[in-house]
Amino acid sequence: MTCQDRTARTESDSLAASAASRPFDRSATAWLVGQAVRYLNTAGKEGEYEYGRVVEVLRRCSADALEAVAGISAQVQGGDTPLRWNLLYVVGDVGDERAAGFLLKAALASLPERKEGEGCESERDMEMLVSTGAIDSLRRVATRHPQVADHVLKLVAARPARPLLIEAVKAAVDLGLGEKVHALLPEEDRWMLDIRRARPQELFAEPEREDGKERGFTPPKSGPLYTAPSVGCCAQRCEE
Repeated sequence: MTCQDRTARTESDSLAASAASRPFDRSATAWLVGQAVRYLNTAGKEGEYEYGRVVEVLRRCSADALEAVAGISAQVQGGDTPLRWNLLYVVGDVGDERAAGFLLKAALASLPERKEGEGCESERDMEMLVSTGAIDSLRRVATRHPQVADHVLKLVAARPARPLLIEAVKAAVDLGLGEKVHALLPEEDRWMLDIRRARPQELFAEPEREDGKERGFTPPKSGPLYTAPSVGCCAQRCEE
């Protein structure tokens, strides 16, 4: 089964121009990818359910889905960081072994130099956010398709910027590749192997106030397991 809109090849120049300004209108598969992005950013159980259904359909035509994402990503390259992050996230849930090379290339994309006085959310920070998304998506693809787990080792061996190397090491450990990563890392970087990934449910703080019951105070509940991407200063501090 294929989701590719075969009629796209015979569209007029005017329709092609329209697709350039509306990337999710490029093909039927691109439209489905757009729906995945939409529901990924829809709060609540309904958004999660609809996202899961779209992912189920896209997995049946994962090659076409990867081609659609690659085309849209190339069109917005260097801009619209949230969209590019979302596209990579979708690939992480939809892609098969053919997606591993695409994600590895995205994770190792050159980062802009940090400019003095830029502060947080610089161009480098935004590109690092996209690369981090690619690493996590590669981990999820390798979880479903263990035969491509070596791509995570290639990422570690490439020695990307330190924040990205940390994420790559965490991904490799999650995939059970800790011993192989230990051999790849120099002694001064092996502390990265001791980083443990905690789920939100594991994090709980006792309220310090003594008058909680009288005022109806209750500790905040855990939020969703994923949120829209945001950038802080942590990437800069990790590099220093």
